[in-house]
Amino acid sequence: MKFIVIGEPCADYIIKSDGTTYKSYGGILYSLITLSLLSNKNDIVFPVMMTGYDEYENIKNLLGRYENINTDGIIKSELPMRQVKLDYTNIGGVKSERLEFSTQPVESLTYEQISPYINDADAVLINLISGVDITSDAFLELRKNFKKNIHIDIHNLVLETKPDGRRSYKNPDDWKLWCKNSDTLQMNEYEFLHISKEMKNEYMFAEEVLMSDDSSVKGIIITRGKAGLSGFTKKEKTFGTEKFTDIDKQDIFAIENSHFIDSTGCGDVFAAAFTLDYNKTNNFIKSIHYANRIASYKTSLQGIEELIKLK
Repeated sequence: MKFIVIGEPCADYIIKSDGTTYKSYGGILYSLITLSLLSNKNDIVFPVMMTGYDEYENIKNLLGRYENINTDGIIKSELPMRQVKLDYTNIGGVKSERLEFSTQPVESLTYEQISPYINDADAVLINLISGVDITSDAFLELRKNFKKNIHIDIHNLVLETKPDGRRSYKNPDDWKLWCKNSDTLQMNEYEFLHISKEMKNEYMFAEEVLMSDDSSVKGIIITRGKAGLSGFTKKEKTFGTEKFTDIDKQDIFAIENSHFIDSTGCGDVFAAAFTLDYNKTNNFIKSIHYANRIASYKTSLQGIEELIKLK
């Protein structure tokens, strides 16, 4: 299989809960390396992405170490690589959030930059690392021309960068464009809360996305960190003699990791593991269980350097 991966790499400066700081490349690299390590040797992982001119050679060389990653689709930006500070010092419970600060992202991908690589692809993973990794026009053109599976991690579509670098949540006006034109959709519980002012609860959102005639989505994943995750699909149900289609929700417990070190990149790892398994099995529930296990194990690893242990 050939997997196209769209997203943006960045340089992460991670402040852990104990106040210590470490630097690592991050962003889409978590998804790319995970997909490479978990896939078969005959599978091809093909990043199509913009990367900062200052780190272009380093990123190509880093990904070139993995035999099944093809780096031909990596494009050198005229801008420097985005730097992100992730502050976990205020994390105290299930509902607490990390603080994010960011420099500006590089340019968005156009469809013309993506189209040369999709003809023989089997699946596309779009992980909106910066929120503007790909233009909305390019995404719609991709959907029109690519009929196989597209998985989207909404991620930072719901974040905006303030002039001081602080990142805060926003309600994207074009959320339906992104949420209705994939095959499977992923976001965490905080991203769901800000995806739309209209959707008051998860069932309302699932019904709008899954039951609409203008939607191609077959399944929605909402992750909740230590509280697990939920998967939403359409299901044929029976009440007496009446058959009807309704929303089916599957709640899955988190797998506690007694060797917890760092949760950075867990959603990106989840997205890669899900994309791989779903395109091998076409079994939505099995694939979210698989991705849940892989993401849990990732919490015992720090940075992309230790992802090799996933193998």
